[in-house]
Amino acid sequence: DGLQERKWRKGSRVFEETLESFPGGVKERSQEAGMPYLLISTQIRLESGPTNVGDEFSDPEVMNYLGARKTTMLGNNFSEYHVDDPPRVVLDKLEKWGFRVLAMTGVGQTLVWCLHKELVV
Repeated sequence: DGLQERKWRKGSRVFEETLESFPGGVKERSQEAGMPYLLISTQIRLESGPTNVGDEFSDPEVMNYLGARKTTMLGNNFSEYHVDDPPRVVLDKLEKWGFRVLAMTGVGQTLVWCLHKELVV
């Protein structure tokens, strides 16, 4: 089918890429070296939780560490990860894993934090 997969490890990080053949060579289709960005959010009226900590493509290792459960709301064609913890507890846990807050904002009745983790290559 023209797809080539390759995996390799550097330290504790696992790298994975899929290459797709096309006339004239090979092009990069996707590459994953961990998930350095993470968005978490909560409703202002629910500052004590639950907290949305990821989508269906989030790093399963991080979601497991947070104790998140994957749910699909009726009518949605996507899944989200949630925890019962308030955002402050989630932020404390993620800091222990090397994530740092890049930005925080309010969007309507929703509070959103963008976090980043430096990748060790």
